Amino acid sequence: MEVRILQSFFDPDVPVAHVLTDLAGTYLSVDDAYCEILGRERTELIGRVAVQFTNPVEQARHTRAIAQLRDSGAPLTISKSYVRSDGKLMRVQNRASVVSDGIGPQRLVATVRPLADAMPIGTLESNFITVTRMLRARRGRSDAFGAERFAGAKWDIALACFKLECVGPRLSIGDICREIGLDPTSGALDVLDMVARGDLEIENAGCGLEDSSVRTSTALQAELARYLSQYGGPPPGKV
Repeated sequence: MEVRILQSFFDPDVPVAHVLTDLAGTYLSVDDAYCEILGRERTELIGRVAVQFTNPVEQARHTRAIAQLRDSGAPLTISKSYVRSDGKLMRVQNRASVVSDGIGPQRLVATVRPLADAMPIGTLESNFITVTRMLRARRGRSDAFGAERFAGAKWDIALACFKLECVGPRLSIGDICREIGLDPTSGALDVLDMVARGDLEIENAGCGLEDSSVRTSTALQAELARYLSQYGGPPPGKV
């Protein structure tokens, strides 16, 4: 796993933020600067898991970093992108450590500094460019992925997930169906089949299928990145 110190400039106009979580990454305390970075109220954050507010394409790396910090106890510095409440990405540098008062449980504390050379990116604009390229490239998807794997509406479902998942921490099956004008019942069955194949993952089970949230798997994200690279332009998630 890549964990490195960034040689970059920080944004002098945004104060350094601080956050305290338990060893699972659940928010226990955040300061005003951290709320400003995420564009969210403190009440929206406390009790929720930090990975939910991380750029979906970076969530697997974030989870591995937390596990490494928890297991080794060695401080680390990483870069990542938060998904703000306005759907934009904020690139930051996190310096995290394990702390303890010697009595209670261990905690994770992080200093968070926005990077001046990576200002918030409009994720809808970025994803529009990427999805447009995917639509242009769909003629070749049978060779790359196989005709059966994304037959019928499944390719459009994959596109919708890729386009929408950065807008918020959760994307429901109903959201996907509305995005592509798909009947929720048949769309849910297609989604479940894609989950069974490993292309999508259930992130949170809702009261019904339409309410359940899903995301593209890390493996599919990597495949799509390789697939799109042959058509020129930036890889997914970059402009």
